[in-house]
Amino acid sequence: MRRAMVLLGGVALAVGAFVLLYRGPGQPFVRGYVSDVSATMLVYAFLGLLWRTTAARRALATAAIAAVVEFYQVVGMTPPGVGGVLVGAFPDPWDLVAYAIGVVAALAWERGSVRPGDRTG
Repeated sequence: MRRAMVLLGGVALAVGAFVLLYRGPGQPFVRGYVSDVSATMLVYAFLGLLWRTTAARRALATAAIAAVVEFYQVVGMTPPGVGGVLVGAFPDPWDLVAYAIGVVAALAWERGSVRPGDRTG
């Protein structure tokens, strides 16, 4: 389980680095939504390393964290500086779709790389 989450975090960080360096067609889409997918996968991986629970609970917690981020954007409570860059400043309903894709991708990663008897630890 630990190895799968470390690898998932590495994949999420690699996708995030790609997003930061990408300068090709569709850059606003890649920057705006692919980054949200990778961020959600990274949150799931961190929770997988820190919290021994079921995949469903990790997925729900990850989705809740993403929803809180979007809520903070809606009410205009994003932190200044780097925090604002990490959290984002503009609410967008499509972000929720990107977060859901990230959660589904993380669940698929876990399902494909963790043995059934080792799902929670």
